[in-house]
Amino acid sequence: MIVMKFGGTSLADAERIASASEIVRARLAQRPVVVLSAMAGVTDLLVEAVSAARRDDRDAVDRAVGELAKRHRWAVAGTMHGSSSRHDLDLEVDATLEELRLLLRSVRVLGEGTPRAADTLLSFGELLCTRIATAAFVERGVPARWTDPREVVITDGRHGAAEPQLHAMAERCRTRLVPMVAAGEVPVIGGFVGCSTDGVTTTLGRGGGDTSAAALGAALGASEIQIWTDVDGLMTADPRAVAGARRLPSVSFAEAAELAYYGARVLHPASIAPAVKRNIPVRVLNSLDPEGPGTVILDRAEPSAPPLASVTCRRGARAMRVGGKDLRADAAFLPRVLGVFEANGATPDVVVASEVAVTVVVSGLDFEKVARDLAAFASLETVADLAIVCVVGSGLASDGAIRRRVLEALAAHEPVALGLGARATSVAAAVSEGRLESAVRDIHHRFFE
Repeated sequence: MIVMKFGGTSLADAERIASASEIVRARLAQRPVVVLSAMAGVTDLLVEAVSAARRDDRDAVDRAVGELAKRHRWAVAGTMHGSSSRHDLDLEVDATLEELRLLLRSVRVLGEGTPRAADTLLSFGELLCTRIATAAFVERGVPARWTDPREVVITDGRHGAAEPQLHAMAERCRTRLVPMVAAGEVPVIGGFVGCSTDGVTTTLGRGGGDTSAAALGAALGASEIQIWTDVDGLMTADPRAVAGARRLPSVSFAEAAELAYYGARVLHPASIAPAVKRNIPVRVLNSLDPEGPGTVILDRAEPSAPPLASVTCRRGARAMRVGGKDLRADAAFLPRVLGVFEANGATPDVVVASEVAVTVVVSGLDFEKVARDLAAFASLETVADLAIVCVVGSGLASDGAIRRRVLEALAAHEPVALGLGARATSVAAAVSEGRLESAVRDIHHRFFE
């Protein structure tokens, strides 16, 4: 069987939901299990509603829920043509929206929303979308069956960033999903949403729909996991920034993970981990071009693959140059510095170190707090307004000439820090944000055009 995951942009409105149903119907012979995200923008509306409820802003809650109701009712009206089935689905959607209103009212009255409550509220986007899509699929000849993700996606108890438990999921899939597929049915499951072993709703974090699909594919032993989005696959660069960017036929799991971490928006960085563990190919496809070949992500690069795969980037970084106050060699200095970043929930993008000083390039954290923590035992200098440019390719590990040329090309853009990735499949450089676009275009021109 295969697992087919459709992202929010592939389910943005009634037309896109109808297109998804045709894509699934064309692949019924491959025995699909379908995983769906919330409609595009819906999770953001739910986050807004939860935030408004916490601060007792009734008007903001009503506006967010009103927009959610409008979008989902339009989706029902545009996908369902039979009056009886449309009426039944309208009632189901209205009941779900009313449950959402009651839960938000509870948060507003109490003036607080626990992480557990937030997970329950954020799950409504996937629950609404899958109800509508299942009915639309059935009306278009797909033998779809709605399946509550909380019955099969078993996770640990970390709210907002839960981890799938593959062993427990495999058992649930065996008893719940496999019989459906054997009977010719197509299970339709919400991504992003799961349930802890003690029965509490959890979410897998933003981008968790891909993780749900990969975990289900691993638990089911699927032959392939398909990620349906709005691009042709993984590219040699962001096509919005580089006109000559082209599709990659295949990449390795290691290359895909590096691309995702350093800014490629097609995949969430953690999403492919379950597939990697079971060596299941992941194929990225375009729902706007269903016959396109996409990009297949494999265990390792194919022998015919070029040495470099792509150049990607990420903004909003800062370099923090940390030195020992007495400049005395200290083997414990680097672990102590990195421990500060770990305690603040940050993973460094680039680290250049010695026993007396270390430069750490990092993004997405409370820089002021980290600076205070570091200043307790070290001197500190920071460089703000940086971006990360990363060249990814399996050839960096095996071809010294390619590695030298990439390092020279990045060095031409005056990086604050430059480093070869631990897997030797990437080279990352921190450059000023003002140089970012020219750096990406230059690297792409040199190595991919």
